[in-house]
Order: sequence, then C-alpha cells, then structure tokens
Amino acid sequence: MSKVSIEKTGKTVDEAVQAALKELDLELGDVDIEILEEETKGLLGLGRKEAKVRIYFSTEDDPAETIKLFLEDVLSQMGLSPEVTVTEEEGFYKADISCNDSGLIIGRRGEVLQSLQFVTSQVVSRAYDSRIRVLLDTENYRDRHRVYLEDLAKKTAEKVLKSKRDFMLDPMSSYERRIIHTCLQNNEYISTYSVGDEPNRKIVIAFERNGKRSSY
Repeated sequence: MSKVSIEKTGKTVDEAVQAALKELDLELGDVDIEILEEETKGLLGLGRKEAKVRIYFSTEDDPAETIKLFLEDVLSQMGLSPEVTVTEEEGFYKADISCNDSGLIIGRRGEVLQSLQFVTSQVVSRAYDSRIRVLLDTENYRDRHRVYLEDLAKKTAEKVLKSKRDFMLDPMSSYERRIIHTCLQNNEYISTYSVGDEPNRKIVIAFERNGKRSSY
C-alpha cells in the first residue's frame, strides 16, 4: 500500500471533503484530512474565499491508478475536464490525456507537458519509494512534435551541407535536442553539439570537418 494525496476546494470544508470522497469513491474513515484553507464569507459577498483541503489515502500497489488519480486532480484544479488513460509499457508508464483544452496542457513547445511529466514522476516515485518513469501525451502531441523536429533537422542539415556553415537552432529541451541528434547521427558530413546553459541550451548542426561531435 502507498500513501498519496489530492487537493479539493469547496464553499465549505465539508463540501470540499465530500467532493474528494465522491471522486475517490471512499468513505470518511478511509482517509486523512488536512485543512489547507478555511472558507471566508467576505464582506457583503465580496472577498469570499473557498475552503481547500488535502485528502490523504492509501492505494493498492498499482502505480497506474495513482498516476491517473494524481493527473486528474491536478488538471481539474487547472479548470480542465480530463480523462486519463494509463498503460504500462516496457520500463515506464504512459499516460494519455484527453480534455477540453489540450493546448493548455502542452504549453509553449511542450514546456507545460514536460513539467507536468516531471512532477508526476517525482510524486509517484516518492509514493512508492522507487524510481517510476512516466511519459505524458495528449492529442498525439509527442509523435507530431517528433515528426516536426526530424523535418527541421533534415532541412537544416541540407542548408549546412550547401553552405558549409554551421547553423544554431533555437533553445530546446534535452528531449528535443536528443531527437535532433538521433535523426542526424548517421550523416557522416554532419555533427551536432549543444552550447549554453539550461533552459536556453541550443543545438548546433555543424559541417563535419575534423571528426564528428555528438553532445546534446
């Protein structure tokens, strides 16, 4: 058994607790409750503030269910209506997210999706006291973005070969740089390497002169 938590808001503490119990399909005796914020009525209805609680509960030894519950809770707090499907792959868990605004989950160049993936992996790994890899996707974004990056890599490599000049791409995550590197690693006339510091690290596609470099 592993202990995890979700957060809920409501007009009152009791309403927030009941909403959490309904979502989890649990009884009051099955959970521990931490009141994060009491409700406030405000003055003449102005400045009213909802109550917020954190509900701790035990799960069976099924990381997939924990991943699903965690993501649905976080995304609901973002104002979304998510449906999360988690499958166990070889060496990791893949969570496919369907919701009313996938663009909000993806963010600029996938930054929100990548951050949410990191946080989910950290939370679940801590809950099970074991390193658990999680891959998040929505609306097949991962495949679409990979195709875009591979196309960018090939077109930039063509420019490099024609001009015999190096080209530096915009800042990318290590995941994106790895896709660029892998796409071009078998081209004997092209080398790839990265410069700068995170989060502004950039990949350079260079004309091969004195031996290939491949650092991403």
